[in-house]
Amino acid sequence: MAEKEAVNYNETRMKIGIDGRYAEGKLTGIGQYIQKLVWGLSKKGHHIALFYTKPPLSPLTEENIYSVVLPSKNRYCFEQILLPKALKKEGIELYHAAGNLGIPLFCPCPSVLTVHDIIPLLYPHYFSFSRFPFISQTSYFLRMAISLCRTNKIMADSQFTKDSLLKKFGVASEKITVVPLGIEAREGKGELPEGVEKGKYIINNGGIDIRKNLFNLIEAFAALSPRFPKIKLVITGENPPLKQKLQTLAEKLGVADLVVFPGYVDEETLWALVRQAACLCLPTEIEGFGFPVLAGMAAGVPVVTSHISSLLEVADEAAILVNPDKVEEIAIGLEKILTDRKLRESLVEKGLEQAKKFPWEKTISETINIYQEALK
Repeated sequence: MAEKEAVNYNETRMKIGIDGRYAEGKLTGIGQYIQKLVWGLSKKGHHIALFYTKPPLSPLTEENIYSVVLPSKNRYCFEQILLPKALKKEGIELYHAAGNLGIPLFCPCPSVLTVHDIIPLLYPHYFSFSRFPFISQTSYFLRMAISLCRTNKIMADSQFTKDSLLKKFGVASEKITVVPLGIEAREGKGELPEGVEKGKYIINNGGIDIRKNLFNLIEAFAALSPRFPKIKLVITGENPPLKQKLQTLAEKLGVADLVVFPGYVDEETLWALVRQAACLCLPTEIEGFGFPVLAGMAAGVPVVTSHISSLLEVADEAAILVNPDKVEEIAIGLEKILTDRKLRESLVEKGLEQAKKFPWEKTISETINIYQEALK
């Protein structure tokens, strides 16, 4: 038997530190990205240290993964004092800040920054709910500026995000690489919420946030409801103050019994909700990528979404695109899907093909390439 070719693991494997703060609690957008990224890297043989401020609710326990908890309630203390010391102590070869911010001013190793979006600086009045809006906005801007300046390489989820960074911060274009998120569709073995029936609801799986344009969505749904009395609207996510306002609107419009708020749902339940929906509607005002739209297409569900920002890149011609500011357009888009069988079938077919352009394996491979460039 021929001898196996020797492998130099020092060249093929890296010890990578990753900011795990967005994956400490219930896993939503960036938290899911971090977990899938870590799983993908570990499968390639890389060793991962996840840095948290507290023990995570969903710890990763694979062989090549371990956690480092640096207790801190102050983000600046974590990023600028505790983290650099820990990176050095753990012998980290490359640090990846995977949640928009967090590169230490004096990082002891090469670093990579993933910028999913800079929506706080693009969306009007984003900081209006802060106790000190000007201070919050200035703090965010400075943390972002430091991270962009000090990192070796920047990964942007979309061309829209890259263009936003170029315009807002004047970052050198060659420093930023667009690495779209990938999709791995799940079977969705979770149970539907009580009172929600397969094929008899519209799903909005983008979370409850002011920029998600949920007030216009509920108004559009209410306009359609008399024609489709058995169809419900399911809005996932947690945000008690905003949820209360949305419920008040639904009551005012006479559709309170038809708008369902299941709260945060685990990944299997979310995939079940997406797969069994009549359609998915995400009429958001701005997105750095638009993963919920990609999930809908990968699940074989027709999609209605906004013709803005990164959603044009993700959806392309595989969804009905509407003006998020016009309730009537959202309603018309939904009505077309609910009444036109051929259109639904066409959108499902196009969506499945579009989703194939975003394999998660490609995201992992391109990320590793960025790491290697940062280490040069």
